[in-house]
Amino acid sequence: MRVRVVNRGPARRLTFRIVKSPYQIVVVRQTVDVPQNASLALTMSMPMVNATSNGEFCVADAGGDLENMRRSVSFPEINNWEMGRPGLVVVSSGTVDLQPFEDGATTFRHTNGGLSSSSGAGGSPAYGGSRNSNCVWLPKNTLPASWVDYSGLDLLAMPLDTLAQLPKETRAALSQWTRCGGTLLVTSAGASATSNETLAKILVDDSALASMWTWSEPILSDRHTPQIVHQDPGGAISASSPAPANVPGEWPRETAPFRMTNVGFGKLVAFTGEPFPGTTQDWFWLLKSTGGLHRWDWGKRHGLSARQGNSDFLMFLIPGIGGVPVVMFLVLVTIFSIVIGPLNYFVLARRNQLHLLLLTIPALAFVTSLLLFGYTVLAHGFSVKARCRSLTLIDQAAKSAVTFNRLSLYAGQAPSAGMQFSRDTAVYPIWPESEEFESGQLDWTNTQALTSGWLRSRTRTQFLTVGHRTERGRLEVTASTPGKLTVANGFEWGFAPLVVANDQGQLFFGKSVAAGASIELQAATDEELREVASTLKRHPMELPVGLTSGSPTGPFLGPSRRSYRSYPYSAVGAVSWHLNESQMEQAWLRLRMGSVAVENGAPGSVTPQSSREPRTFYGLATQSPHIELGVPKATEINSMHLVMGRW
Repeated sequence: MRVRVVNRGPARRLTFRIVKSPYQIVVVRQTVDVPQNASLALTMSMPMVNATSNGEFCVADAGGDLENMRRSVSFPEINNWEMGRPGLVVVSSGTVDLQPFEDGATTFRHTNGGLSSSSGAGGSPAYGGSRNSNCVWLPKNTLPASWVDYSGLDLLAMPLDTLAQLPKETRAALSQWTRCGGTLLVTSAGASATSNETLAKILVDDSALASMWTWSEPILSDRHTPQIVHQDPGGAISASSPAPANVPGEWPRETAPFRMTNVGFGKLVAFTGEPFPGTTQDWFWLLKSTGGLHRWDWGKRHGLSARQGNSDFLMFLIPGIGGVPVVMFLVLVTIFSIVIGPLNYFVLARRNQLHLLLLTIPALAFVTSLLLFGYTVLAHGFSVKARCRSLTLIDQAAKSAVTFNRLSLYAGQAPSAGMQFSRDTAVYPIWPESEEFESGQLDWTNTQALTSGWLRSRTRTQFLTVGHRTERGRLEVTASTPGKLTVANGFEWGFAPLVVANDQGQLFFGKSVAAGASIELQAATDEELREVASTLKRHPMELPVGLTSGSPTGPFLGPSRRSYRSYPYSAVGAVSWHLNESQMEQAWLRLRMGSVAVENGAPGSVTPQSSREPRTFYGLATQSPHIELGVPKATEINSMHLVMGRW
């Protein structure tokens, strides 16, 4: 939400709030100081983590709310017919025809196994769009300067000259968003090597990084003409015959009109010319060439929904942490009822001391309360327990790191200050299918402070966090002698194990490399690669023993085999999100598959490119590689921190 302030009076401290009215939404707050006769512009980021979207915008100063500045606001609701549709923003000063792109996306979804679902953290801004869709065009002066504000998008398109004119902070935000999994389409970029250097200079302020990008062109034979599928705003599906060749606006057929390269977890696509409007077949070809649904479907890319319940909640619990110990509480309460009632009465009656009931009843109640409290403290204590499963991708040349982290928390006593994350971390709450996000408060004044509602005492809580940070640590690798590598670990954490690929893609293995240590690695043997594969399989995501996917998961429920009723939106969306389909888990799987061929007794077979790519490394960190937990102190249980990168 964009706010512009013009202060024609003395200096003031203003607090902007978005509050619920009347439905449950995240209450957002940001306080700023506005000097006298000054103007100020800011963007308030609004997490869309629930189904409803109506709220109220308020402004307050030292004297309280300013009534004449109270406004009703509406945010995008869940539109089930749009689920699985890519969220596209085109930066343009004029109207852009987005209908061919939408038809291409609809056709792709319906020719690849039916409807797919996702849910972004954001929605369609109130500018021009194509029907009621996730595709819009925006003027360049509306773009925010934080990558988190782009986190609800799947694709963003703009001309190269427009990208060059953006403020440095906005360009940095777009670069970070791309590294975190977005797809950036740069149009009218030209075809020469000079344009690649220009792109690197604009996006990362270093034209030399262009040499690190490996560009590829789409396969021309993949450009076929499928039957076109249309979907209207009411959800009705219709089909028509393919459009003829050489229609107005069609991309050139003789040469590839775009080229692609991976940037972090994301994709950078450079168009030689202007791709809009294009045709349905053109955009179908682009979406297929850039990776398909797992690239531009938000739910598949992240492995969850940010606005609905998730079916994989039970697969990532903290071992030994259940809900409230209902069985033990019932036993203690039953004993209490027997002792305080009939037993207490009969004992005192036999001694002719019934008048002591006035003392024994409150005394027994007090002792029982102490027993219940003591059992709870002994069972789970007051501390915070955490389980992490993270993947960090380090680009040493660009001095950047992107981390995906599945985070499970259990607080015996929730921290009074709530949770704290940096502004460059996107935080998505995860809850079971049978529940919904109730309420929460977020303060952007100094940092990203989740002050209440996000982490409740004695309640199993999960998040997915995606963060970008500057990383100056390095892994220095040199070829000391033939068949050996010397590795100097310049990171603040050690590795156990560590796998490094040399210039030819040959793998070298280190069982343990401490922080700051320098050791010599030998070429990896079959046995060592099997050991790496086994290590990466530790602490998998799976249901606890005795628990089924239909077990209740509320904070007051323990393991059970009773089924719970479906989440009310699941029948409409008819889709499930699974973390094993996410970018994080797919990258984890590709690294682990580097030893699968050896495990299966086929040492000479081909392994995935990510595990054999020259000048790369991966390994398990022996301590947290700067992973944000949101709480000042937590005890980690069964955490796994996988780090990968290029040296």
